[in-house]
Amino acid sequence: MKTATETLDTIEKRGYINAREVDQIEASLIMAAHAAPNLRELGRSKEQGLPYVSYVPRAMSNTRILPQEPIVPARMAREIEMAACPGEYESATFILQAVAPVRSLTLEATDIQGPRGRIPKDAVDLYVVKCWYQAGTEIGFTQQRLLAPELLLKDDALVRVDHEKKENFIRSTDAAGKSMYLPCSGPTSDHLANVRPKDADTLQPVDIEMGTARQFWITLKVPEGTPAGEYEGAIRIRAQGAPASEMRLKLRVYPFNLEPCPLQHAIYYRGVLRPDGQGSISSEAKSEEQYEAEMRDLLAHGVLYPTIYERYDETLLRRALEIRKKAGLPTGPLYVLGLGTGSATDPKALAAHQAKLRQYMDVAREFGYTDVYFYGTDEAKGERLTIQRAAWKSVQDAGAKTFVACYLGTFEAMRGLLNLAVLAGRPNPEEARKYHGVGSRIFCYAYPQVGNEEPETYRRNFGLVLWKAGYDGAMDYAYQHSFGHVWNDFDHATYRDHCFTYPTVNGVVGTIQWEGYREAVDDVRYIATLQKAIERARAREATAALAAEAARWLEGVDPQGDLDAIRQQAAEWITRLSAQR
Repeated sequence: MKTATETLDTIEKRGYINAREVDQIEASLIMAAHAAPNLRELGRSKEQGLPYVSYVPRAMSNTRILPQEPIVPARMAREIEMAACPGEYESATFILQAVAPVRSLTLEATDIQGPRGRIPKDAVDLYVVKCWYQAGTEIGFTQQRLLAPELLLKDDALVRVDHEKKENFIRSTDAAGKSMYLPCSGPTSDHLANVRPKDADTLQPVDIEMGTARQFWITLKVPEGTPAGEYEGAIRIRAQGAPASEMRLKLRVYPFNLEPCPLQHAIYYRGVLRPDGQGSISSEAKSEEQYEAEMRDLLAHGVLYPTIYERYDETLLRRALEIRKKAGLPTGPLYVLGLGTGSATDPKALAAHQAKLRQYMDVAREFGYTDVYFYGTDEAKGERLTIQRAAWKSVQDAGAKTFVACYLGTFEAMRGLLNLAVLAGRPNPEEARKYHGVGSRIFCYAYPQVGNEEPETYRRNFGLVLWKAGYDGAMDYAYQHSFGHVWNDFDHATYRDHCFTYPTVNGVVGTIQWEGYREAVDDVRYIATLQKAIERARAREATAALAAEAARWLEGVDPQGDLDAIRQQAAEWITRLSAQR
């Protein structure tokens, strides 16, 4: 890692700064700020005979924690602090750096006890963060081999990494239980056609080589109905031949429930059910088991409106909608890419296409979907865009709605013919006002596309930035899209894989950036909860002044600020306003 001085010298010579350099400077400042207390904690660990020291960084940070960096950019600590509402998921992370070889290290959560109740240990999910080689930091393939912390694994051995050759290997386990490792970082992936990755159900033992660090991830779901208060528990750490230790876990449960997110968080979901019922390890063909696991994962991350790529096959379409219902996803809008708007202009062709649209809508409405959207020509400009006017009008005449990924200038070309603009790039408040002015909605995508291993970026850009810009939601691309094989980032000449998650034979492997996206949803839920509390307080003379003060604070919230601090302050305002009832 470059020092802050080296990075600043480079910036001065070049004349501008990039995002990666901002992260490098931040990491250097963090290390400097924690130098003295970290030395004291290092001495304490040596006194206790532990073969590792522990660090507690922010979970939602773009600062990469790499295994072989000599200095971890975080504070040494043995206590993790969390805060959440009943029903909310919350993430935390910690790092263990080995000062001697660590063998067969295991982690186990305890129950989390409070004065008014107990949160069972099953509410705590533990993962190891796997660093593996990826082909860049953006979505374009760059011929680079960069080590990136990304995968949230139960079994660290699912992916092996050769640091000398900068190669990745994925473990494939056949139906009989026999395993082998296959390379997954080369220019071709034909040998991965029948790969069967399968993660463990619980966190398996981890080895840490001397002088290296491993990052662990905690996902805690506070059970519904948990009483407010301060709770304490622990993550117990054991390793072969070493004294037992623990990371203390302190949780504050807030005395309020979060409002539903006022923004719709959708996503391009490419998975479809295979007619033969067999799944594949790809972003497309799914077994029913894979499809349901991914729907449940989307729900748990607050992404309630995944697109549907199912074509009109009544059996498969019904089954897909049944699985979505079983997984708990809501109805309301259904965003369809399995049947598009087309671009016909001939009246007979338009009428024939309307009949197909109505077939699809009839099935969707049986399952409770009230608004069915059909997709136009992706990212069209000029004549490719305007030629769709008759088709889009025909879609609306059939009782459906239109949506499409688009660019600036689409409003002027299509106006109210586009019911939902999925606009690329930084959210633009003026564009939001335009679409709202004709009764349409506006979502964001490609800010950035899915695939960057940067949880803070997704949290910020698809949360408070959207809210502040007056957008209606987000539909980033994509939950999974494999350019080449989904587990190989190096087998496509143009693009890296766009993945928030990776498929396995029976489930999903998550990523740190996907956890950042969940925090984006929750940030907006805190804002919505505060807005509701302000409305209630304004209606009472005794709390009107306090409500006005909270409203001024909310008006001044800067989405580019410290997101953890903003959420904490929002929670404090909600608590104060609620206490005055």
